[in-house]
Amino acid sequence: MSKNSRISIFQYVDYRFFLSDYFDRQKRAIRGFSFRSFAKKAGLSASLLKDILSHRQNLTTTAMNKYAAAMNLTAKEIYYFEALVGFNNATTNSEKNRFFGEMVRLRGRSAVKFLDMQQYEYFSEWYHAVVRELVTHNGMGCDAEAIASVIVPAVSVAKICKSIKLLKELGLIYEGPDGTWRAADKVVSSEYEVRSVALKNYHIGMLGRAADALENFTSEEREFQGLTISASGETLQRMKERIRTFTDELLAMAAAETGTAEEVYQINLQVFPFTRRNSRDDS
Repeated sequence: MSKNSRISIFQYVDYRFFLSDYFDRQKRAIRGFSFRSFAKKAGLSASLLKDILSHRQNLTTTAMNKYAAAMNLTAKEIYYFEALVGFNNATTNSEKNRFFGEMVRLRGRSAVKFLDMQQYEYFSEWYHAVVRELVTHNGMGCDAEAIASVIVPAVSVAKICKSIKLLKELGLIYEGPDGTWRAADKVVSSEYEVRSVALKNYHIGMLGRAADALENFTSEEREFQGLTISASGETLQRMKERIRTFTDELLAMAAAETGTAEEVYQINLQVFPFTRRNSRDDS
């Protein structure tokens, strides 16, 4: 890349965005730069890049290395590019976690604050949401020791301190004029790929806590219901809408709470298939 048109690959969590921005920047900076000229330099067809950017094909490691050479990327940038390809092409959450961890390691310390990395950290640990509730709705403020003393299962004071720090950095909690800590009406948002894998981590963690609750709490302290039913696609959509309406009602009830909350609860509602239609049913 020329000095004036160079962009940092470390700002990206989607290789398609990186390639698209690189191409647009080079086209503005270099007269005659085109898909054809870039493809020729990389030793690949011009149509391949178009197919990759339009999601018709995934970027392979072989093609990635050729593009990297054409871009004159450094060794560290190439390693990140490879992790980026692995993260975007991964088909399981464990694979995405592994590649994202490598991306975070290669990014290292940076003057740029990446919301996606902070969001990933927020959703990767189940207790961050619990800490937020205890800080703002249970009168504990930022007293890490007090918070650690009531969370089940146990979380160390050191982890609670890091959790509080993260919540402050994300702007999810703030100190009011009267010295009390409050929850900000702010939604954590970032690029889809990171949000997707982070939320999967969150739900996996909460499902684990639900299993623990069956052993650790009495029936009076918890509520578990299970249904196995048959339904059409249309009925499924209606049930999903009903679940969303129901959760909105629960959130409104919690928001209307006056005084100090007594406990922090997790409410999980899941709908997932036990069967898959075979190919002849789809024809």
